[in-house]
Formats: sequence, C-alpha cells, structure tokens
Amino acid sequence: MTWKPYDGSTYMDFPSLEQWYRSVVEAFPSFVSMEEIGQSRHGRPIHLLTFSLDASTAHTKPAFWLDAGTHASERTGVMAVLYSIGQWIDAFVRNKAEELAWFQQHTLYVVPCISPDGYQALFEGSPYIRSSLRPPRTDDLRKGFEPQDINEDGSIRLMRWKHPTGAFVLDPELPTYMRPRKLTDSPDDAYVVTVEGQFVEWDGTRWNACPRMYGIDLNRNFPAHWKPFHMFGMDSGDYALSEPESRAVVDAFQARPNIAVAISHHTYTGCILTQPYRDDTPLQQGDIKLMEALAKDAVEGTDYRVFRVYPDFAYDLKKPTVGVWTDTISTVFGVPGYTLELWDPYGAAGVTIEKPATFFANPDHDIIRKVFEHFSQFPEVVTEWESFEHPQLGLVEIGGLDYMRTIRNPPESLLPEECKKAHRIVTQASKALPKVNISHHAEFLDNDITKLTVSIENMGFLPTSGMQRSEELGQIGEVTLRLEHGDTISVLSGAPQRTLGHLDGWGNVRTGPGQYFLQSGLSSRGQQGAAEWMLQGRGEVLVHWSAGRAGKGTLTLPLPKE
Repeated sequence: MTWKPYDGSTYMDFPSLEQWYRSVVEAFPSFVSMEEIGQSRHGRPIHLLTFSLDASTAHTKPAFWLDAGTHASERTGVMAVLYSIGQWIDAFVRNKAEELAWFQQHTLYVVPCISPDGYQALFEGSPYIRSSLRPPRTDDLRKGFEPQDINEDGSIRLMRWKHPTGAFVLDPELPTYMRPRKLTDSPDDAYVVTVEGQFVEWDGTRWNACPRMYGIDLNRNFPAHWKPFHMFGMDSGDYALSEPESRAVVDAFQARPNIAVAISHHTYTGCILTQPYRDDTPLQQGDIKLMEALAKDAVEGTDYRVFRVYPDFAYDLKKPTVGVWTDTISTVFGVPGYTLELWDPYGAAGVTIEKPATFFANPDHDIIRKVFEHFSQFPEVVTEWESFEHPQLGLVEIGGLDYMRTIRNPPESLLPEECKKAHRIVTQASKALPKVNISHHAEFLDNDITKLTVSIENMGFLPTSGMQRSEELGQIGEVTLRLEHGDTISVLSGAPQRTLGHLDGWGNVRTGPGQYFLQSGLSSRGQQGAAEWMLQGRGEVLVHWSAGRAGKGTLTLPLPKE
C-alpha cells in the first residue's frame, strides 16, 4: 500500500479515506500508530491515530486531540483532518526542525471519522443524514415525503411543481432561484418547492413530510447537560452515550489524561465556538476568558471569527444546547474543547452574518438569494430546472443547488483553501499546551552530603491542569516531585514526595492579573515550584515528576563526588 499526500482537491468516501490513513500508518510506523477504539452500529471501525516521535512515551507527554465526522454530512472536517495528517507527514519526511521538535515534546491524537455509517451512506446516495444510522425509535409506520435522488443524477437538489397552495414563485432575474410568495402574488404563479424525493406509504392525497429515517444527532448524545432533546426532526438518543460511536470517543478521551486541548471539526460558518454553552455554566470566568483568548489566537491569520456559544451561537436562549461533545470535553473532563465550524458559504457570497444561530432559525431570504446567485457561478453545483416525470406527482422540475457541495460543504474547487485554514488553526491552537521545564542543582557539602534542588516551571500558555474546571473535578493529579534512591544514599531532610499543586501558564497571567497592562501583576500561585533534599552518600538518584496534563517523566541524577 503506497502513501500519497492528500491536497484537499476532492472528497473521499469512507473506504478511500480509511485506505489512505492505513497507508500512512504502514509507511511511517515510527511516527504514527493506529488503533480501533470502537465500532459503529453497522460494524465499521472508529480509528484513533497517534502521532509521536517516541511511541514509548506518547502517553506521558502533553497531547492535542483532533476529531471530525461527528455529523455525517460535514465532509469538509474529515478532509481537513486528512490534509493536516499529510502536512505532519511532510514535516516528518522533510525533517522540518520546528515541527519535529513539537512532536518530540508532544503527542497528537486524531479520530478522522466518528460517524462512518452515515458518512458513507451519503456517498452512496442517501438523503441528508445528521450522524449515524440508528434506526427509528419506534415501530410506527413511516408515512410522508422523503428526500431521495429520484432522477438518479448523483445529487439531491430541489424539486418544484405548480400548485395554488405553493409558498414560492419564480424569480425572473435569477431563474435557478425561487423567491418566497407574497400576499400580492397570484395563486396561478405559485409553486410547491421541496427537496427532491418521493412519498413513502402515500395515500395519493396528503402532502406531508415523513419522519427522518435516521434521527439521532450524536452531538446531542454526550454527557454534558444531557437530557431528551428534539429539533429539526432529530433527537439526543435514549440516554447519554446510548450510541456506540459517542461511547467509543468518550472512553478513548478519558483513557488519555495527557490531553490538554481539543478541537472537533464541523461545518459550517467559518468560526470557532468557545464557552460558555449556557447561562448557568459550571465554568468559572477565568476558564471562559482563558479559552476565549486561546481561540482568538488560534484563528489569527484567517477570516474565521470567535463566538461564545451562549449567547452568540444559541438557537434559543431559553433552551440551552445539550449533550455536545466539546462542551463535554470542557465541563466533564476539564479540558479546553472547541468546535471549529469550517466553511462560510455566506462569507463566500460576500455576506457577513452577525448572529449565525439566529439566522439559521430565522433566515433572511435576501441573503439566501445572494448566496444562490453566488453559487450559480459554479455549474457543477447549481443546475437549471429540468422537467422530470415523477412516479407519483407527474410532471415536476428538478434543479437548483447541491446543498452538500454549496452550503454544508464548499465546492471541490474551494475545498483546499478550507483545509489550509483548518490546519493553520489547529497548528496555532496546539501551541497552547502546557509545557514544563525541569532543572536541578546539586551542591556538594562536607561528609558526602549533597544539597539537591529540583525545579519545575510551566512554560506553556495553559496551566498544568489544563483549566480550573479540571481541578474542581479532581480529574488530574497535581504537580509532584518524588525522590527514589538506592541503599548507598540516605535522606537527611526533605520528604520523599513533594506536592506543589498546579502551576499556572502565561495564559493565566495574560487573561488574569496581566490583562490590564498598566497595573499588571503576577498570578496567585505562580508558574514555578521546587523541592529540596539533603542527601548523604554516593551514587545516583531518580526524581520522578508528574505535572498533570503537562505529562510526566523521570530524571536520573548522579550525585557529585566532591
């Protein structure tokens, strides 16, 4: 199996992407390894790739987590992960010093596709699927109109037919578009417009929508504030982690306490979402400000924006979003977790949406028209209306835009640029990991007595706990220095183990006492700590250090002879 770089120029189905990252693992076993962390409902593997220059110490170094494909239709995120993998491999092959230095000191965990069943089903012609192929929750007979590729052209577009009950009329200046009907429009000009498809168990009369075949939204099935949830025909599952895909991801994350920052790829809006997720968030203001500062630095150099989910990206301020994966990462595990919403179709059309979630719930049709007009320049994703003999409705017309390659994801010609932006953001966010520096000083005194001082300093943006929430939950151990010695050495003073609490990062200073430059100060607990021992004898000692999410290790220190 030969590895070839992925340049972001095409969308790959699940067998192709799986084959691609398997080829990476086979070609570069000293740099990347792979394991199956679970399986989907239909038995497809959910893989986790680990990137590290030293596999034996991968789980002892501060780590970054990256995933994609929670939502099956959001192909851009999966492709962006593949693009990043290709960039990391390129750095490895070309022996790029800066990138390799990062991988020498850190670990990277990647889950390329969380919902492989739904992801692949969409490539095989299924209509829009939110996440996995969980079957309907009841045995009730499904009746009504269901989206399908009825003309078998490989895309599910729009379908229209003339009828006085229709809610749309022609737009003479933009033939591929249909404008909303007004009270002053004639019923003779009205059209019914819906996504291309046909009726299931139709009685020949009623035009109504059919309940979704696959209604689970995995990004409402995670533990953070989970409760029964219904929106847009989708639900949050029977209970938190009721789905094998969400369970696999949470178990894998929990098993890696060295993870200090996480990003989950989604589409669309061209932004990064940060805390809080609700008005009654369990996070302290210090964590919220720290996460927001990190997010703003991460998107620097791109046109992406930063939104707090509450109140900037909430569909309904009175109904907080529940069961979200990145909210779980932050509030359940105490790790800064971000949703990266790749691709901004409105921005591509020259329109800025100030409050995206509000717009999704109450769209402005003038803006929708501008987007439609913009993508009309891409004939591969927007087509003229064509007549079609529908098996149930008779003569209809099918046309308009390919939603999967315009709104939900960019046309393929624009995909490489989105992959590059995503990789830049991931790269910049990864620089925030806590990073400890260990130093020592051994001073020889009389009678084979040595004064040994071991210092530890956090050089990173984040604290060694990742965030204050982690400390409140007791998710991660504090910074400790533990001395181990042989029979030839005795300890005259100093406890065998010294617990130093957690060490702040410079980000804590920047968003705390240092946020007002003219009255800047130091953090309350500082970024350094030390332990001191008085030792008698000769030989060497071991100092085992553990620094929460900043990793752990061992120093071997020979005592001076004179």
